[in-house]
Amino acid sequence: MRFHFPNLTRPKKAAKHLSAVFPDIPLSICQRAVAVACGYRDWHELEVSHGAAEPIVLDEQLPEGAFRERAIALSRSLAAALNVHDGDVQAALPDMRLTGNRPFTRDDHESIRTACWRAGPIPWEAGRHPGVIFRIKSAGFTKTEPHWWRKSSRAVRFLDHSTSNGACATFEAVVPRTRMEDFVPRRFWLPYGWMDMEDGSRVLFSRDYLPLWRIADGKVERLKPTAEVYSYRDRHWFSENGRWSYGPPREAAERMLAEYGITALPRLADVLPIMILGEHIDVKGAAKVLDGVRELDAETETIEPVFGT
Repeated sequence: MRFHFPNLTRPKKAAKHLSAVFPDIPLSICQRAVAVACGYRDWHELEVSHGAAEPIVLDEQLPEGAFRERAIALSRSLAAALNVHDGDVQAALPDMRLTGNRPFTRDDHESIRTACWRAGPIPWEAGRHPGVIFRIKSAGFTKTEPHWWRKSSRAVRFLDHSTSNGACATFEAVVPRTRMEDFVPRRFWLPYGWMDMEDGSRVLFSRDYLPLWRIADGKVERLKPTAEVYSYRDRHWFSENGRWSYGPPREAAERMLAEYGITALPRLADVLPIMILGEHIDVKGAAKVLDGVRELDAETETIEPVFGT
């Protein structure tokens, strides 16, 4: 499908924003990526032919499903053209405003991210295997509580909102006939706490004490989970009596995200496919794979924390 525009304002601004997000990629490469994502051979063809038909329907005028499908296609196309992670492109997409000014909700981001996973590293297939969403038929688990099936040699290993390395017996794992909805575990995006740094900034961190976001001078920075974070003045937690992903602690963490205008997912969320496919890897090891610090095949090595817990 080809996108037409009344002028080149949106494509030009989108390419400039991409170049700012990925400073090692020249503007000309970003322009070509935008053109290809919009259905053109290159930037020159976009310049010549952008007004050859009626302009596209803007994002804010699309039904929710169509809006998300467009965002999925743009994220994957741009990432492929730029040779970057599609999660990083997705996070940049709202501010690119290539196809409209519609704000992205957290639900939008979750739906788009899981769809990109399904179109890439963990395609959905019926059956009992890594990457399927299932429930556990056992005391202490509800019939509606979802879990991601991890690669397992023995029993069934899983990750969910509370754990990244749970286990249950094979006979306890139930894959419903009606497919359960994909989700991003809160362990990978919901702040567990925050650090007030010596330089006046604030860093939100995950349950695994990996950095998610930095807030400084009113600006929000999406951090690599392997970023080194030092010299904090104070550290605070949302947890309450051991709970952190449900009830008042979750509500407090989500309020802080809302106060900073954060609806996107942190980069840490993209450790999920790595952990689904890696039997022995933990969250911090998967973060190193994601950020290119280590290879997935060295799964049994000891992983040191990014910063002290």
